[in-house]
Amino acid sequence: MRDLMTFLKFCAVGIVCAATLCAAAQAHTSFMYPNTFITTEGSQVTIQASFSEDPFVPEIAVLSDDYHVILPDGSRDDFKTLTKFRQLVVLESDLDTEGTYRFTTGVRMGRKSQKALVDGEWKPIFGPDAEVPENATEVITSQTETVADVYVTKGASTWDAVELPIGQLLIKPVTHPSEIYLGEGFEFQLLFDGEPLAGQSVEIKRQGGAYESPKYERHVESDASGTVTLSFDTPGKYLIMTRHAADAPAGAETDERSYTTSLTFEVAR
Repeated sequence: MRDLMTFLKFCAVGIVCAATLCAAAQAHTSFMYPNTFITTEGSQVTIQASFSEDPFVPEIAVLSDDYHVILPDGSRDDFKTLTKFRQLVVLESDLDTEGTYRFTTGVRMGRKSQKALVDGEWKPIFGPDAEVPENATEVITSQTETVADVYVTKGASTWDAVELPIGQLLIKPVTHPSEIYLGEGFEFQLLFDGEPLAGQSVEIKRQGGAYESPKYERHVESDASGTVTLSFDTPGKYLIMTRHAADAPAGAETDERSYTTSLTFEVAR
């Protein structure tokens, strides 16, 4: 019963919005999008960060206090420059050494909201003037927590930056994220608080997929070990995203947390 109630709570959750802008639709996902995924001699990389329904078309800037870079040796560094616009954030980083870099929003705490249990269904309560329905039998508070990542490799791939956990809801690559090839696929594991998430839904979108007929969008579920193995019939840039709701950690300001984690990657020929 508790699992069912958690699932119902999760289904009612809208996702994050920029601090001073209106709430984003539920389909919006934060992403990190680089101008290159693999380079042999490049000395820097430029990243876009935004919320969007259509990857990678920026709509709402991702405002985070935890933007950072994980260097190939696993150490943390800051972006060289960070410029905020209304619809996106542009970040730049040097690529001083060979290996795989991880560029991340870090853990971003989003807006808080309420949800009311009405006739057995959890309904979100949006807006400062919104009122709790009179027939609500329970009201809880919720807050979003998001992480968006992308990996860029200079020279040969390395694993230190890939294996470092960021946040509680993890997309843990088994296939190196800089070595995803058409015909070979991409294997990864979904973890929450270090434990595998079985039957967890993952959404997959492709750049330009909205122009395809039918529109390219897939939903798959992890197996009993939390593992997902994706296959691809078209090369390109992809975004995967997963969401999970759980009781908020002890000491949190809300009853519940709604976690969203995304990963941008390239499928090469």
